[in-house]
Amino acid sequence: MKFLIFILVVLGGWQLTGITVPWPTVRGKIRAGIAKLQQPQIKDKKERAKDYVRRINGKATDNLAVQSRKEAMEVFERIGQRGRYRKTLRLSLAFAAAGAILGLILHNPLLSIVLAVGFYFLPLWWTRFELYRYDQYLNEELETALSLITTSYTRNNDILTAVTENMDNINEPVKGVFMAFTRNLRYVDANAPAQIERMKAALDNSIWRQWCDSLILCQADHTLRDTLLPIVSKFSDLRIQQEENDTKMMLPLRRAAGMIALTLSVIPICYIANHDWYVNLVSTFLGQISLVITAIIVLITINAAIKLSKPIQYNV
Repeated sequence: MKFLIFILVVLGGWQLTGITVPWPTVRGKIRAGIAKLQQPQIKDKKERAKDYVRRINGKATDNLAVQSRKEAMEVFERIGQRGRYRKTLRLSLAFAAAGAILGLILHNPLLSIVLAVGFYFLPLWWTRFELYRYDQYLNEELETALSLITTSYTRNNDILTAVTENMDNINEPVKGVFMAFTRNLRYVDANAPAQIERMKAALDNSIWRQWCDSLILCQADHTLRDTLLPIVSKFSDLRIQQEENDTKMMLPLRRAAGMIALTLSVIPICYIANHDWYVNLVSTFLGQISLVITAIIVLITINAAIKLSKPIQYNV
């Protein structure tokens, strides 16, 4: 009764003061609010800078497993050892089985799953260093080959003769590129600039591309031969920079390896110092959960350390 009297008083006050309520508008807003509450709330996920760059470049954002396999495939394709990709996948499966068995030995099914998944990625992650070693080897072979060919070309002014007379002193993969160049120049097309341009795409190396571009210009103006030796000397500068920074590049991985070894050494220390501690660690629920959390942190640390240990790309 009191509530009804209050409503009547309010309505009477509105009538006396001339205030009107836009009931259709109010009803529309109420309905819109109810409909909004009934709709599933989808929060806008902030896009990371890495994902944005991949999206504008037309690359899909893959999960960790697909991304790791693609990176390994790209590495083996670049170094010319595509057959090793399947061997690496088989090695990953063997590592996964070893991780699962290790978890079962510790009577920890959840740890077995974590180790199986984590150990599967270890060989795939390690292939990143294969590319680094290949780039170092390629730089050494290019420095030797281009020095010999440039010296000969400066003397006889004939690129075909310069390459042919030094072929025995050149090693793979550079030797195969120059052999294809000489065959094409002799038997397919005698247009030297076109064959040099085709040869340039055979190796992924910035100094190599600079040398090929300068060599193309030399075919039209032989006075530009003196520009070739300064380009070849960049390999020496590059080698010096790499030697100075090798220790710094591997520092994150070395520190991570030290911390991981220190952390994992707690398990055998517990077994030797106090067997009851070891039993609690591997048998109780809290102990098993702590091992699982430790394994996850260790695997994340290894992945991050390998990423941080990526070689520096020099621009000389």
